[in-house]
Amino acid sequence: MQKSRFLDICAATTFTDKQPPAFKDPFYDVRQMLEAFNKHYEDHYIPSWLNCLDESMSSWLNQYCPGFMFVPRKPHPSGNEYHSIADGDQGKPVMWRIKLQEGKDRPVDDNNKPRFPTKFESHTKTSALMLYMTEPIHNTGKIVTMDSGFCVTAGILALHDFGVFGQSLIKKRGQYWPKHVPGQEIEDHMKDKLLRHAETY
Repeated sequence: MQKSRFLDICAATTFTDKQPPAFKDPFYDVRQMLEAFNKHYEDHYIPSWLNCLDESMSSWLNQYCPGFMFVPRKPHPSGNEYHSIADGDQGKPVMWRIKLQEGKDRPVDDNNKPRFPTKFESHTKTSALMLYMTEPIHNTGKIVTMDSGFCVTAGILALHDFGVFGQSLIKKRGQYWPKHVPGQEIEDHMKDKLLRHAETY
C-alpha cells in the first residue's frame, strides 16, 4: 500500500458517529468507542471471583495529545494513562473495563463540574474511581485486588457497601502510613520477624 493511500484511509477513519458537543471535549473522537468497549464487556462477559484493578499506559510520543501524561515508574512512561480492571483468576488475560485518565483536559462546566460525570461523583475522587471501575461486579461478593495507589480506607469501605471485597497493598509514603492504617502496630509486630516470613489470617 502506498503511503498516500494509508494516510487517506487514516484521515477517513472515525471512532464515533455522534455530533461534536457544543463545548470543547478533547476526547470527543474516542469517548464513544471507550463507552462501547465497556458496554460490550458488561453485557457479554462475567468476571471471575478475583479481579485486578491497576493502571496501564497507551504509549504516545506527542506531548500535545489530550490527556498526555508522563509516569516515570511505567516501562513506557509517556502517553495516555488508563485505569483498567482485568480478570485475575488462572491468569486469564481479559481486561473487561477501562477508563481514560483525562486529567486537566477533562471537560468541566462553568461551575467546574464534570461534563461527563459518573453516578459516583458524590464520593471522594479515588473512591468514585474504584466504584466506577467495579460497577459490573457490584453486589456479587467478588474480590478486587489493587496496588498501594488504591489503599484508601474510604474506597475499600465504599466497595464493601456495594457488595465488593477490596484488598490493597499497604505502602508507606515516605515516613507516613496511609490514613487509618495502624502503622506502629505493624512495625512492632514485624520488627523481629525474619526476612521472607509471612503470616496469613
